[in-house]
Amino acid sequence: MDESKFYAHCLQGDVTAAYEYLRSIPDKNKKYQELESKYYHRFFGGKPIYRYKSDNPWIRKVLLAYYQYFTSVLTGKNVKDAETQLVQSLGALTSDQVIFDNLDVIEEKLEILFAEKGYRFLGGVTSPFRGPYIWKTTKKMDFIVELPHEIQEVTVYFLSDFIMQSWIHFATFGEKFAGGWAKTDGLYYVDEGPKRKRARLDSSEFQVSYLKHEAQHLSDYSRFPHLQPKDLEYRAKLVELIYEPNSIRLLKKFFYEAKNDPNFPHPYSSFVLMTRLSKLAFGIEEIQSLEKWKLVEPAQVQGWAWNLYVEHTEQLEECGEGTKGII
Repeated sequence: MDESKFYAHCLQGDVTAAYEYLRSIPDKNKKYQELESKYYHRFFGGKPIYRYKSDNPWIRKVLLAYYQYFTSVLTGKNVKDAETQLVQSLGALTSDQVIFDNLDVIEEKLEILFAEKGYRFLGGVTSPFRGPYIWKTTKKMDFIVELPHEIQEVTVYFLSDFIMQSWIHFATFGEKFAGGWAKTDGLYYVDEGPKRKRARLDSSEFQVSYLKHEAQHLSDYSRFPHLQPKDLEYRAKLVELIYEPNSIRLLKKFFYEAKNDPNFPHPYSSFVLMTRLSKLAFGIEEIQSLEKWKLVEPAQVQGWAWNLYVEHTEQLEECGEGTKGII
């Protein structure tokens, strides 16, 4: 089985397609038989099996509300209906008197209630679905990051002891998860996950795919404060390619992630990036096979990424700092 293809479906928010692909594999070994069973019981068996990293009854009810929402949207149920149910479930847990009907207001209340219990709660949307990050421990470290047109001094907050990591972690049983994010006060790094997936601070995964990627977001928040996520991700991925000496590592990731759907900023930005790179490398605006990309010199990829980054930056500057994006 091609695990990259399987998890690409999950990252695109389509667990049903991932499960159908898994079921189509003949003569599965024990690992994939167990994986199929896990997905069946969580998403399709009618009696989901959920795990909770807390014994607190109230916390477990909050987590259950999100788990039920994740299960619905990831299996193709109507998102508005799922959000309505989420509002009802969470609203009853955030007030004894007033039932809130707005998820943003509810999550603001949840942030306060979780803080009282010793946890940090970050709500909102990891496009295109809702889903919070809830953790207990935060440590910080300062870094100096080189970007194409500037040097950034950034503070990174290392987060651990999670009890929830939004929908991507849920959709993949923890095999994939958001590595971090950028906010105006600094960068947040998920310092938790399977040991085999933890990146050393001197690794390319951390220095390029996390640190430079997220620092580029910080820079763009300042220069283009209204820029939409799909443009932000496009620019940050170009920066990764500019500085990555082993380009096929990233090209493989973007290849499998690519999806021509603007509602999914990460997959869509990968689709646009890979399409434009294919035009430069092979003269055709159609994403080419990985076998072809393996024959392309990393220095060429870095050069094309630089040119695309400069071109995009110039277009944004022409549009002015109020622009929402151009891809």
